[in-house]
This record gives sequence, C-alpha cells and structure tokens, in this order.
Amino acid sequence: MATKMEYRLARRLAQLEPSATAAMTARVAQMRSEGVKVISFSVGEPDFDTPTPIKEAGIDAINANYTHYTPTGGIAELRKAVAARVTADQGISYSAAQISVTAGAKEALYLAFQALCDEGDEAIIPAPYWVSYLEQAKLAGATPIMPYGDQANAFKITPDQLREALSERTRVVVLNSPSNPTGAVYSAAELRALADVLAGSDAIVIADEIYDAISYVDYARWLRVAPEMADRTLIVNGAAKGYAMTGWRVGYVAGPQPIIDAIKAIQSHTSTHTASIAQYAALAAYTPNPEIERTVVHMAGQFHRRRDLMLELLAEISGVTCNVPDGAFYVFPNVEGLLNRPLRNGIVCRTSEELNLYLLEHAHIACVAGEAFGAPGHIRLSYATAEDEIYAGMNRFRDSLSD
Repeated sequence: MATKMEYRLARRLAQLEPSATAAMTARVAQMRSEGVKVISFSVGEPDFDTPTPIKEAGIDAINANYTHYTPTGGIAELRKAVAARVTADQGISYSAAQISVTAGAKEALYLAFQALCDEGDEAIIPAPYWVSYLEQAKLAGATPIMPYGDQANAFKITPDQLREALSERTRVVVLNSPSNPTGAVYSAAELRALADVLAGSDAIVIADEIYDAISYVDYARWLRVAPEMADRTLIVNGAAKGYAMTGWRVGYVAGPQPIIDAIKAIQSHTSTHTASIAQYAALAAYTPNPEIERTVVHMAGQFHRRRDLMLELLAEISGVTCNVPDGAFYVFPNVEGLLNRPLRNGIVCRTSEELNLYLLEHAHIACVAGEAFGAPGHIRLSYATAEDEIYAGMNRFRDSLSD
C-alpha cells in the first residue's frame, strides 16, 4: 500500500494566516450552492456595474488585438495618465517613471513590502487593519507592530501611539484612510500631527488611498498635508473601489523612482503586468471623462445613503454600538454587548468570532469577525449591497438574538 506523501513547505508559511474575508466568501458560496439564502455583508466590493465607457475601452482593446505582453509596470499611456492623476491628487509632480501599474492594489502593497523590508525590520500597521497588511509584512520578513486605534478615537491612532511604536528598526508605516475595516478618515490636523512624529524617522510611509473616491467628509491626503514626506512615501491606489472594477485587477503604486524601479524589478519576475485589456480599460478610467466622473459621484452618494440606513437599523439592535464611518463602505460595530449572554435557543457566544459564525448559521447573514482585523469585540459589515438586502439582513440580525 502506498504511503501518504508528506510535503515540506517553506517555513514562512507557518506564520501565515488565511484571508478571513476570502474564507467567508467561499463559505457563503458553498451555502448558497446548498440552497441556503445567505445575505452577504462580507465582501469589500461595489455592487455597481463598471461604467460603460470603461467597459467599451476594454472591448475596443480586444478588437484592436491589444492582447499581448506589455512592459513591466504597465503601458506608457496608462502610467502617464496615472501620473497625471496622482499629480493632481497630491499637489506634487509625478512622472510616468514613478508609477508601476499592478494586478490590483493588493499586489502593489505586496511588492512594496518585498522591496522595502528585510528580516529584522519592523512595519507599523495600525489596528484595526486590513487583513493582508499583516501577512504581507510577515512574508517580507518584517515584524508587524500594531498600535491600536480604539473606538473612542474613531479607530485612529494618536501621535503618542505612533511615537511609542517607532524604533530604530521601523522600516514601514502603513496609513490607510479611508480605512478598511472601520471607514475612519484621518483629518488634515491628525495627519499633520503624525507627520511631525515621523520627521525624525527614516521610515517609509505607505499611504493606502484605495477608498479615496468614497469619503463623506473633506478628504485629506497624506502628501497634501505633509509634502516634505514625498521622498519617502509610496501612494497605493487602484481602480477597484472608485470605478467598480474589482475583477479587472488594476492598481498602482507611485513614489520615488528608485523604489518604483525596485518594485518593477520584482514584478518582472512575478506577474510582469496586469492584463493588457484591463490596462486599456483603466486608461479610460484615468482619462478625464464627465460621464465616468458623474457615475463615480453617483456611486459614492448611494454608499452614503446606505451607510445612513445601516446605522439607523443597527441602532435598533440592543447590545450593539457603532461609530459613524466617514468613508469607504463598511461599518464596524462593537458587539461586546451581545457576548456572554444567552441568544436565541440559549446559545452563548464568547467572542465576536463565535458571534460571526452564529449569525451565519442562524441568521444566514455573512459578516467578518473583528479578530481578523486585530479588533476583537467587533464585526465588519459591508453596505456595498442593495437597500432591500440591508433591510432584510439587519432584520435577520435583530431577530436572531432572541426568541
């Protein structure tokens, strides 16, 4: 009888945690295939269609046979258009040589960590954090340092917390505003105070602005506030959230050319580039077009409306408290009031992770537990879904808590 083969995997995988958001998406798909009608609030994806001119640009690219390899880091026209967008956004001049187009913002972040971090370095990643920051830092050999922005401060870290987290080993500081998972948006004054702390450090700031098109307050950009940090800042962004282009997989990273050159060197041995067709679609997105711009504004307005609806319905659930998020399309309620007490049928949940599974199995709504984001006692709910789904889902949430 043949013996079972045992495979030796890389040691770095021992500390790697699977993506909780991807795992929940897979579980929802499985339940739906079994006939269970699950309402999902777990996916960070706009439910709108990609704007028509962008889709048409992709179709035109296929018909024009733009289906071959492109240069590493993207076609020149797209890098030039992105450079113009970043220049307008940040108020600092960027050239096409300072841009690398990537397979989504996630790849941009991964490549940045790989280019910047060595074993023994530290990466400051404020919690609550997006799930992949931590794992990408660890894959690059860095040790994550996670100051916690608590609910009382709208989930944002203070200058004192940043100062305490900094060390001679700090290589990277991640700033995500608007935030996934909390929707928090740093004000200009808050960013300025953080920049003052970093003035004496050599750390590189990774400013993740992927949700910049979905902000319900005056949006302050890192380099608008701290332009003196441009020579040690990477701006990460992409088409996914603002243009409803998640499946097209187009992101970018902008920054000092020596770092971008290093990123492209790694990229040349990994993905090489995102799909040529997607690049031409993104070129349409990043070329000024009033029709596309109106669509982006409309989507942001709908998200604002849905946010207010979800907050209103959550306020009716005893034991749940929730900050008002200023951007993105997530709420991050505190559910500690639902823990360690009997719910329906006498079931007791001791953690937000257990409550998350309870809601999936008993209310058939999918969320993501706060543990995945370094914030036990909370759950993340995406309101990037139709209003009738929000009504139905929040009713299921409320009704599942008592007989």
